Amino acid sequence: MQKKIKLKIKFIGSEVACAKSPINCKGCKDEKNCETLSVIYNPYPQRDIINCFNNSEKRR
Repeated sequence: MQKKIKLKIKFIGSEVACAKSPINCKGCKDEKNCETLSVIYNPYPQRDIINCFNNSEKRR
């Protein structure tokens, strides 16, 4: 199941200074300097993430 999120991101040079949901940016004075990103991702269950970390430890 894919999830879609929107973020307002403020960059300073090549670094992210702020990343928030557009709902949380409603009184921000720097809102005009932000970029809006729409991201679609596939969330992983917690057990799969833990399993991935366990497998990487075994390979070392």
